[in-house]
Amino acid sequence: MTRFPPERIKPALWLLVALLVAVLAGATAWQVWSLRESAVRTSEETVERFVSGAEVALNHNMLSIDLLLSGAQDMLQLQPSADVQAESRMLAVVARGNLLVSRVAVVDAQGRVRASSEPSGALQEMSLPTAFLAGVVSSAAQRLYISTPVLSFATTQQVLYFARPLAGRDGQRLAAVAEVPLAKLANVLTQGHEVSGLEIVFEQNDGRRMLALPDLPEAGPIPALRNDVPLPDRAWNMPARISGKPALVVSRQLVYPNLRVSVSLPEDQALERWEYERNMVAAAALVFCAMVLVAAAVTVAGFDRMAQVRKDIADSKALLDQALESMVSGFVLLDAQQRVVHWNRRFIELFPWMRGVIAPGMSFRKVLEQSVVHHLPAGSDAERQQWIALRLAQQREGTGAHEQVLPDGHCIHVLERATPEGGWVITYHDVTDLRRANEEIEHLAFYDPLTGLPNRRLLLDRLGQALVLSQRSGKVGALLFLDLDHFKALNDTLGHEVGDELLQAVAQRLLANVRVADTVARLGGDEFVVMLSDLSTSTQEAAALAQRIGEKILRGLSEPYVLRGHVHQGAASIGATLFGSSAQSAIELLRQADIAMYQVKARRGNALCFFDPKMQTAINDRAQLEADLRQALITQQLVLHFQPQASLQGEVVGAECLLRWQHPQRGMVPPGQFIAVAEESDLILHIGQWVLHSACSQLARWQDQPQCAHLQLSVNVSARQFRQSDFVHQVIETLQVTGARAHLLTLELTESLVLDNVEDAIDKMHQLRTKGVRFSVDDFGTGYSSLAYLTRLPLHQLKIDQSFVRNLGVRPSDDVIVQTIIGMGRNLDLEVLAEGVETEAQKALLIAHGCDLYQGYLLARPMPVADFERMLNSGAA
Repeated sequence: MTRFPPERIKPALWLLVALLVAVLAGATAWQVWSLRESAVRTSEETVERFVSGAEVALNHNMLSIDLLLSGAQDMLQLQPSADVQAESRMLAVVARGNLLVSRVAVVDAQGRVRASSEPSGALQEMSLPTAFLAGVVSSAAQRLYISTPVLSFATTQQVLYFARPLAGRDGQRLAAVAEVPLAKLANVLTQGHEVSGLEIVFEQNDGRRMLALPDLPEAGPIPALRNDVPLPDRAWNMPARISGKPALVVSRQLVYPNLRVSVSLPEDQALERWEYERNMVAAAALVFCAMVLVAAAVTVAGFDRMAQVRKDIADSKALLDQALESMVSGFVLLDAQQRVVHWNRRFIELFPWMRGVIAPGMSFRKVLEQSVVHHLPAGSDAERQQWIALRLAQQREGTGAHEQVLPDGHCIHVLERATPEGGWVITYHDVTDLRRANEEIEHLAFYDPLTGLPNRRLLLDRLGQALVLSQRSGKVGALLFLDLDHFKALNDTLGHEVGDELLQAVAQRLLANVRVADTVARLGGDEFVVMLSDLSTSTQEAAALAQRIGEKILRGLSEPYVLRGHVHQGAASIGATLFGSSAQSAIELLRQADIAMYQVKARRGNALCFFDPKMQTAINDRAQLEADLRQALITQQLVLHFQPQASLQGEVVGAECLLRWQHPQRGMVPPGQFIAVAEESDLILHIGQWVLHSACSQLARWQDQPQCAHLQLSVNVSARQFRQSDFVHQVIETLQVTGARAHLLTLELTESLVLDNVEDAIDKMHQLRTKGVRFSVDDFGTGYSSLAYLTRLPLHQLKIDQSFVRNLGVRPSDDVIVQTIIGMGRNLDLEVLAEGVETEAQKALLIAHGCDLYQGYLLARPMPVADFERMLNSGAA
């Protein structure tokens, strides 16, 4: 490789530094310009978006006020003899529907109030400007008039008056007037958005202000905006409409003549962030230039030191060569380009196929290609290339030390270290004898020599680790203590060799019936232990899983064995105990499982028993309940009860389908006792499909009954049922088979079910909504409700959880929650149904809060379909 002397490198280096600084300066200028353009575009988009929203909001609200005032002519008698209180009440009803208007009144030409929406009626005068009132009353044109800001006598607030001329039936000139507080109009203009830095003006074309935000004093005379001189879409360097500062000004004409809304953004506000970013970019560029100069100076000094270092390396190379040949380990030195620089005699002894092949300058890949033929003599080209790539990757990743096993069985310890120049020092040490000795010692210390399973020592170590992990994770594990039945008789009759063969076969069957992560150990004789870790966070569920695994092991061990021509029928006794729910030692767990095993022995063996008798009883009851529930599906013991849902006026609009189990011995079993068992097995899918089919069949039967044809039926959907990939197909097929009308079916989902996979839930709900199916969020308020997902879900109804309804009027916080849910439902155009309504007081509070529907014992308890139909026919609801 050609080496350049330092006297030629230094000038080139400084020239490169100068070019780099020039490029950096240009890039900095371009970045500053780009940031300014971005700030300008962002400001324009913000102002345009704000003006458009303000324009739409003002037009909408002014039209609503105009419609309100124009309807007064037809709504009121407008006669001197008219009932003032009656007309005032009618105005109050109309005004209540417009949140912007605080008061509506009809006044005559002298400003006397004829009728008013306020309770005080005509007794309260309006502070109308005299010229404004005279202009409205005397106008022959039927249009909307707007006053300048006035201080209201009644509220002491700044207000605007909107008016339209009216003609009384006696020929008298009247005016319909609406009082609008400027504070409410300001909310319409801002639309609830942050207006920091913006100057907003609602004005007439002659420059008179109706409303200005913020309320700053004018900087001076600012020219009025004319209809015939429209502003450009984006006008910079114009005086702001309030402060007069140079600004971006956007003005929009409203649908009513001579009125417009103008928004100004001062340039110093628009470019404030850009100025900060400009300073930061400039500072960073200066710092980087300084760093480049310092690095160049350090590099030049390094060149001077490099020459001296090369001389020192050459002097020490001869001494190093002598030391390398005396090493007991193989040695290879690579340069920065992965080429062989040096090797020693021991390397050739370890890898004899490299004799006469390795040479200086040979790439390390070539060395590996020569070696892979001997490492993988029967391997394909692809396998050999993969071996080479893996070996090079280990070197690149800097794993340091690893081992290679040669075809003759020798184990070579490989240690790789990087050199200062980027090369590698690789040493090869034969550790075959050391590894064999360590493996033999470890196996004798921790494994059973007959079966190869972990012995008692290793079991206790793993059990101790499992106890620590179980305490941290909260997951319960189980320990199964197993003893072979009648093993001594087999040993005595057929000999110990046959007994040993049986123990080896038992070990293999145990390993085949457990998970890879579980531990199977032999304590000695015919005693084995199976450690099952991380079964479940639920103690009861963990016990059930342990029971199933234990029964599986018993079935596996009961299969016949063929031992040296003899057929042996095996059996075992298993004692079980759980760990992780409380602090226990490994020795104590073994003792508990041993005690439980002897209880099985006392019962003639070939069974499983838990150390805790209560746990065993609970497991048996749970297994019996699951078996009974499977039988219930076959023998049609499940029935649906219907709990009515009604409007607050008492009209029954639907019902919720509630599952009941009519057991021949247990009687009526409530869902709380068997739904959990069903959800932990596949039964919940069959039960959910049965409920859906039964509900749809009932809807189809009601189509011919006038009193029931309009009723909605709500069906609860479990999480496992909803997450099925073909859930949408199941619902659609059920509707088609039964002939039920889809818009009368409401599927109730819990918040947690929806939030588990929001995108999947939205997709399935949209597919069903296109068919007409309705959706309701059950127990709303108990989860993590948020508008972020509510606005995306195709919902029709929110159900207030009964825990909040129960405390209405008792706990103020629950009142606030109920009001919030009802308000949220109204804003999202959703029905709101309160469940668990049991008292008239609760119903009265729900009426006061504006709830739509209710359900609970106050209306009716869940009942069979026949009782439900009789209730409808008799009008009991």
